[in-house]
Amino acid sequence: MKKIVYIVLTLIVAAGCTNDFLDQEIPVKREIDAFYKTPEDIYGALMDDYSALQNDALANARWVFGDVATDDALKGGESAGDGADFEQIAECRPLANNSAVKDLWVQSYSGITKANIILDKIGDVDFSGQEDLKATYRAEALFLRAFNYYYIAMAFGDAPILTSGVTDFIDIDPELLERRPVTDIWGLIEGDLKEAIPHLPLRSRLIEEGQLGRATRAAGQALLAKTYMFQRKYTEAVPVLKEIVENSNYTLLDDYGTLVRPEGEFSTENIFEVNFINQSSGWGDDSEGSTRVVFQLSRDDWGYGFNQPTQDLVDEFEPGDPRLIYTVNWGGDEYEKGVPQGNKQYNPYGYSNRKIFLTASQRPANVFSAGKNEVIFRLADFYLLYAEALVQSSGDPSTALHYLNLVRQRANSTPKIDPERLVQVHTVEDVDLPMRTFTTKGQLLRDIYHERRVELGMEGIRWWDLVRQNRTGVLADYYQKWSVDRDNESKGDLTGKFYEQWVGQIGRPDYPVFPVPQTEIDASQGHLEQTAGY
Repeated sequence: MKKIVYIVLTLIVAAGCTNDFLDQEIPVKREIDAFYKTPEDIYGALMDDYSALQNDALANARWVFGDVATDDALKGGESAGDGADFEQIAECRPLANNSAVKDLWVQSYSGITKANIILDKIGDVDFSGQEDLKATYRAEALFLRAFNYYYIAMAFGDAPILTSGVTDFIDIDPELLERRPVTDIWGLIEGDLKEAIPHLPLRSRLIEEGQLGRATRAAGQALLAKTYMFQRKYTEAVPVLKEIVENSNYTLLDDYGTLVRPEGEFSTENIFEVNFINQSSGWGDDSEGSTRVVFQLSRDDWGYGFNQPTQDLVDEFEPGDPRLIYTVNWGGDEYEKGVPQGNKQYNPYGYSNRKIFLTASQRPANVFSAGKNEVIFRLADFYLLYAEALVQSSGDPSTALHYLNLVRQRANSTPKIDPERLVQVHTVEDVDLPMRTFTTKGQLLRDIYHERRVELGMEGIRWWDLVRQNRTGVLADYYQKWSVDRDNESKGDLTGKFYEQWVGQIGRPDYPVFPVPQTEIDASQGHLEQTAGY
């Protein structure tokens, strides 16, 4: 499937290329006002906002928070000092000057600002005879604003709410920089998505137009369902999830391994993905390629060796589950003759992330600009969310079991030998996964939690799952187990003050959050306040 190139508009500089969201040079507002005059201008601005999701720092922050903060992944790299800010996240002791924390905050608000400008300007643009197109563009801007606020709400809790297209810090009402209750942010996200969903395009239309990579109606529903699930609004989530899983435009692929290969991009299983293409240029805001690949490939084969799967994740897979070899590379695996995988530095196991892997023929000449898409939402995720929501809302357990077992059946149909490997170190046992049966609600939930971990491992989801399920306590058990038993896999002795301070920092049991970047507090001249405990 042809990939679209997101057009980056140098004219729209608001929060786009600066180190701090609130501390930036004043753009030429006269030029920005003059730009939004035609439907083509609005389309270009939308592509710029999609392009913001490609930002290297933001794309890397998604796996740092989603994987490295959990029992699924080690920080990796060459040493403890390599990517020291990632190590803070790994050890659950992030500081207010942490670069990954800052990147998630700053780049998310950058996307929010770009969406706000579109929403402010689109009403004045003449779409004569193209009112449906205008509604679609507006819906996409609402989706992108909601998507960025979704990460702000999950990661930081209370935060500023900006809904107008402010292009200059001095124009922002100081009161708007004050942190608003996270419930208000969730309300804004829900409202934006409910307005957007009826006007977002169907997947079939984007296929016809060669525009896969933009938000579809199902993508809007997926984000709304995730929003409900994070708030534990299970009853509200069920009908949205039901519509997603029954949508005939989307199906599970027969072979799980296809998901990690290039032919899996824009497949019928993928609901929303960030589009990247191989480029010869290096990293930066003008690159359509991704640094995610070189950061995570093994140090023995082209990469930096970050985000290394843990033994704890490997142990979670059942005998005969082939998803393991499509999630984890072993040291000694070969995709190219004489080039073994391996992460011997700062890791006793040598594992690396199979899901980010590209063979030599699939890689660009420039290691920093790899064209491997980042899948944000895929159908199997929502099969399992639907099962979870049904159980949590006292719905039909037989329906929950049905969707849980569909995911396991697909695993059983997946080849146990990776066709891209020349040497496969790990042998998948020649047995099938048994289908789950109902015993108790608690057991069914545990089965679903297990399935989410092995189905979605190394996809940047684990941390957010543990937080929304109120199960971050499992990390304390993990830290204790591996810091005692496996010195090289220790994430620090976090059964002590660091872990307790971090989990209890906000003074309420809702969910743990990360600190507000100190640079943003300084730039706000005191209007932004730090989260208690940091």
